[in-house]
Amino acid sequence: MINWVAVLSIVAGLLLLFAGRKFFWLAAGLAAFIFGMNLFQALFKDVGVIGLVLSAIGGVVLGWLAVKFIKLVGYIVGALAGAAAFPLLLSLFGISWSWLLMAVIGAVIGFLLVRVFFDWGLIIMTAWIGANSVVSSLNGMVKLGSFITSIGFLILMIAGILTQRAMLKKSKQ
Repeated sequence: MINWVAVLSIVAGLLLLFAGRKFFWLAAGLAAFIFGMNLFQALFKDVGVIGLVLSAIGGVVLGWLAVKFIKLVGYIVGALAGAAAFPLLLSLFGISWSWLLMAVIGAVIGFLLVRVFFDWGLIIMTAWIGANSVVSSLNGMVKLGSFITSIGFLILMIAGILTQRAMLKKSKQ
């Protein structure tokens, strides 16, 4: 049976990974969607239809807000991306503290990155959460092992940063 949550997480992760800064409103919505799904999975062990719908609603609302209030939503996206990505990143390396504690630490890191370096913060955060989402979802579907998962994460994150950097250079010319 197909795990639709994992498939949606992979698709959302790829969009964030390679186009997160360019399509900021989409990145905002996807970050909220992925965070919502991760939150429901952490709290209830299963996302379910209600979790999927509430995550989608949160994504649509944050995407709409991104169009209206780009700076404010940038900070929120940074915090959400950090909150969603940091626990996943640590789990790739076998570290499993309290999910809430890791999410709070990640949110602070994400907020500060976007606050200090807006464009680069968005690029790093969207590449980070995108790579995490893809690798974690793939690892949930097919057990990749910690070494392959960690290497895959690093390769995807670097590829996402380089792709978005090239897009940023083109837009500033």
